[in-house]
Amino acid sequence: MDYDFRNKTGNSQIPMHRPMSSTPATSSGHHPMYGYPSIGQQPTGYSFAPPPPGRHHPSPPSSTPGTGIRVMLKPEYRITPPPQLSPQIGDIPRSNFQFDFDFERKVLAEAEKERPDWSKLVHENPPSRPAEIPSQQGSTTDHVVRKYIASGLSREAVPLAVANFGDDPIKVREFANGYTLLREMGFSSNSVAEALLMYDNDTDKAVAHFLNGSS
Repeated sequence: MDYDFRNKTGNSQIPMHRPMSSTPATSSGHHPMYGYPSIGQQPTGYSFAPPPPGRHHPSPPSSTPGTGIRVMLKPEYRITPPPQLSPQIGDIPRSNFQFDFDFERKVLAEAEKERPDWSKLVHENPPSRPAEIPSQQGSTTDHVVRKYIASGLSREAVPLAVANFGDDPIKVREFANGYTLLREMGFSSNSVAEALLMYDNDTDKAVAHFLNGSS
């Protein structure tokens, strides 16, 4: 038996297709149903009131000098100034080690031989003795030696210079300067003193004397 649904009264069945709305459809880029506002349109429902004026004022800069972070160091970590040296110390003596270049040349020459004779080399070159400081008699000599040492001259050279030249500032200074220079070049103390006395404190002639003697 045929049944006509169109003649049935009431809304007993939900239609399969919803009727078209009379309002125009929005573009695909806008989604009003999700609450996204459109560009250039003031959103509704939210109001952001600006902060009331006069409540927040920037704090004025402090005029007190020296304000900031202060770091306190423990006494054991503080840097203390170096201790003051006593003026009575005077000049510090230099090292007495001197390299003997002449003996080294002889050792190298002997090593190049087929049968080196080391015992002969030792007998021909005995170890040099340190310079003997002449005995200083009287307080006058001691005072003169201390005077030249206090002026900055070598403590090793001044007694030798005073013993040979007396209280002669020019000769003592020439001898002390030449003595220090030749000792730094590696020559022995006795050889330096003899060469300077032989050539009247002329360091160039003393060096030539050493070079001619070693060749």
